[in-house]
Amino acid sequence: MQKNSFVFIGDSLTYGYGVNKNNNWVESLNPFIPLDIINKGINGNTTTDMLNRFTEDVISYSPKKIFIMGGTNDFLSNRSLDSVLDNLELMLKEALTITKDVIIGIPPIIIKEDAYRLFMQSSTYDYCEKQLQLLGKSIIELCNKYTVTYVNFYSLTFKFSSNNIFIDGIHLNNNGQNLLLNEFKQLLKNMDSTL
Repeated sequence: MQKNSFVFIGDSLTYGYGVNKNNNWVESLNPFIPLDIINKGINGNTTTDMLNRFTEDVISYSPKKIFIMGGTNDFLSNRSLDSVLDNLELMLKEALTITKDVIIGIPPIIIKEDAYRLFMQSSTYDYCEKQLQLLGKSIIELCNKYTVTYVNFYSLTFKFSSNNIFIDGIHLNNNGQNLLLNEFKQLLKNMDSTL
C-alpha cells in the first residue's frame, strides 16, 4: 500500500513502448510530482485486460491519484466503442471509491499509413482511426458525468502530427513523449497550484 502514489494504468502508450524508460512521458513526471509514480502500462493491453487487473494493479495501492487510458488496442482488435466505454466507466467508478483525483486520457491519433508500413500490416487501421475520434468525444461526456478531469492527447497529437512524433504511426518517439509530458505537466499545474 502506497498512499502517496500516483498510479498510471494503460497500454503501450502509457508503458512507453519503443523508447528508453527515462524518456517515457510517465517516468519523466518523477521530478515534477511529489508522489511515487507507479507505471502499470502493459504493451498490447485492451481495456478488458486493464479492467481485469485494475483491483490488483491500481486499487491495492490506495493511490492519491489515478490515471487511466486505453482503447487503441481494443479498436485494433475490432472491438466496439461501447465495450471500451463500459470498461472505462467500470474502472472509473472503482477508482472513485479510492480517490476523487482521477484523470482519463484520450488516446493519441494513429497514422494508419505509417502503422501499416512500419509497425505491422493490419486490416483494422481504418476502423481504429475512426473509433479513436469517436472515443474522444465519449470520454469527455463520461468525465463530465462523473466530474473528473481528462487530458486530450488525441487533439494534441492531431495538432502536431506533422512534427515527427511517431516511431511507427502508433507509438510515440522521444519528441512525442515530450509532447505528452508537457501537456500533462500543464494539466497538473492547472489542477493543483502546489505542483
